[in-house]
Amino acid sequence: MTQNKNFWAGLALGLIGLAIIFIAIPFGVDEPKKIKFAALSPAYYPQIVAIAMTFLGGVITLRAVMRPIKSNTETERPDAVVRISIVFVILAIYALSITYLGLVLAPVIALFAFMFHAGERRIWVMAFIAIAVPFGLFLFFQKIAGIPIPTGVLAPLLKGV
Repeated sequence: MTQNKNFWAGLALGLIGLAIIFIAIPFGVDEPKKIKFAALSPAYYPQIVAIAMTFLGGVITLRAVMRPIKSNTETERPDAVVRISIVFVILAIYALSITYLGLVLAPVIALFAFMFHAGERRIWVMAFIAIAVPFGLFLFFQKIAGIPIPTGVLAPLLKGV
């Protein structure tokens, strides 16, 4: 059985997820003794993400073991460094724009750019997802969780929402 990059990537993802669950969250997240709703706990969402990482890492590892790739030429892409560099450029622009654009408009632009970079070309799909996800998260945190979200240049438009 040939071990491939997916095996090692899945194993690493799963181990990072487990490290977050058993080391980072217990030692790095301060939780109040009494919490009215579990979803408002500071460790709740990191645990969900870490569990998802562990599960996906396990799935990737198992898939790599069950269906090994015969040669490395199938998994290696010559443009991988360029594609990864573009992802980091998008992330850098996103991080720098959050202060001015806010946590609604900046993610809209970043999600649109990421989907385009990933190969999606249906404008209506990209627009729907890029607008619905950040706006839905804004509504959840603003209205349900009661956590104020910086809205940046959209503040006048989102004030009454």
